[in-house]
Amino acid sequence: MKKYIEKVKQMVKIFPPRKEGQSGEEYARQRVLLGIKYGAFALAAFAVLRGVLVTAGESVIVSNSVDGRELPIYCVETDEKKVALSFDAAWGNDLLMENGCT
Repeated sequence: MKKYIEKVKQMVKIFPPRKEGQSGEEYARQRVLLGIKYGAFALAAFAVLRGVLVTAGESVIVSNSVDGRELPIYCVETDEKKVALSFDAAWGNDLLMENGCT
């Protein structure tokens, strides 16, 4: 088992080897700084992943279909203060005004 652990340590070199003439104190400082950098990177990656998972769960996709055809939704009556963003470059805004959405 010890051979296997040593082999893995050699393959996965997180910390660089100690240089010739480098004091133990310098090498320890170098390892601490690298550990802090790796830790900060891991925490940032975890925060981004968690943020993506939290926001992806709250996203809602709404569609309107009549006879199997997808139709755009122009407005929805609600008491909640929410904003929806939609892009439709093919149509003008005259249909929105006819339906009473402002």
